[in-house]
Amino acid sequence: MKILLCLAVLLHTATSEIHDIVVSGVFESNIMTYNYSQSREYCLSQNATLASLEQVTKAQNTSFQTCRYGWVEQQQIILARITSSTSCASGQTSIIKQAPCGYYIAPSAYCYKFNVVTGVFQVGSQTGKYNLTFVEANSTCARLNATMATENQLQIAHGAGFQTCRAGWVAEQKVFISRITSTVGCASGQVGVIEYPGTNQNSDVFCFRGDLNHTNVYVVYPPFGNSTMTYTEAMQQCQSLGDSLASKEQLRSASTPISDAIPGWSKDNDVVLFSSGNVTVTPCVNEPSQLAAAYCFNPNITDFIPVSAKDDRLWLKITMVCIIASIFTILLMAAAFMRGNKCICCARPKNPAQDSTVEKVKGLHHPKWNKTSMYVPKDDIFHQIHSYQNCDTATKPSVLSKALNTGYRCHTFTNYGFESTPEDSEQSFDKTHPDHSPAGMNPQDMSPGNSHEYSNAAFDSTY
Repeated sequence: MKILLCLAVLLHTATSEIHDIVVSGVFESNIMTYNYSQSREYCLSQNATLASLEQVTKAQNTSFQTCRYGWVEQQQIILARITSSTSCASGQTSIIKQAPCGYYIAPSAYCYKFNVVTGVFQVGSQTGKYNLTFVEANSTCARLNATMATENQLQIAHGAGFQTCRAGWVAEQKVFISRITSTVGCASGQVGVIEYPGTNQNSDVFCFRGDLNHTNVYVVYPPFGNSTMTYTEAMQQCQSLGDSLASKEQLRSASTPISDAIPGWSKDNDVVLFSSGNVTVTPCVNEPSQLAAAYCFNPNITDFIPVSAKDDRLWLKITMVCIIASIFTILLMAAAFMRGNKCICCARPKNPAQDSTVEKVKGLHHPKWNKTSMYVPKDDIFHQIHSYQNCDTATKPSVLSKALNTGYRCHTFTNYGFESTPEDSEQSFDKTHPDHSPAGMNPQDMSPGNSHEYSNAAFDSTY
């Protein structure tokens, strides 16, 4: 009964879904894998729709992650990861797209510049704060595809809200600091574009890029004259300029559209087209017949994040419990059967215990106390006795007593080894045996032996 119950529970678990985690209405199917069409049908069976890439990305930003690739509405197979794990996507994080989606090439990349206002931004030395001479400051801006900002450009940026707490070179070979709010630790609490005295000291530098007049997103192109670059090359190109790849959200929030309406890499590992304020993701389509899990979306599902985010397999646990319970039941039944039958292996007939007072030598039974072997019964068993000498006829054993080896016995014993016995203490000693042979010597005391014959008709119960 227990085994049948376990099988029923296991079958129910295999045919029903238990979602490990639900965030922002997004959850992933368990156990089964589907092609693209089956994924859409599965989500419908769960009162949900196949999730879009944006919906999974939003959920991932709110602590949703899995360790299984799954379909999304854009006909892509993706994996959402927050924490790095070598067993999931080789330790990668963010939204990971299954090949070939993550291996496209693009002619450009969109970079994001931090803290830039009307094209002005500040750069320090790679060796530390305030370590650039005027010549070094000029070459630093050139390396970043920029020029040194003029005093006027710095004033315009200040008026647009640009401020720092560090001084820097400008093109007029002067050092300024731009402050909007008063802080004791910055320019002694002064506000405005404040000049620092002296022009030969080291400092940081203010650079200017015309394409960042109205936005902090700009386009970079492949190095060394290449026509295209990979995602990794695009990321390295932006980092060489002190920036990072722009995300789609940063592109959408740009105050002024970038004029270069060409495909380029974004931080989300997508090739996007940024035009007229709109971001279009270049299609990245997996083979529809591939099998993967499905990401479904139902805005009415309550969020559920388990304490442990491990990918437990409930069916495996149930199977192990069933196996252990079955083994225990079989052992218990076997123990009860053996006890009721007094153990079949122990119920075989056993040989009766041997009499500890006798031992069998050459087919005859001798008392163990007869160390000299002088006690020799003439006949050992009844059917070997041919006559009953010196025995009363009335005491001869019956046929039944012979068959049962019980009753009376009649034996004749010859005593060669004793000097005297209680029975013949009053008799004279014969010096010869009945067969006229010389009298033997007592092996114990070397005295002459006596020869007597005794008739034993007593009840024998020793063997």
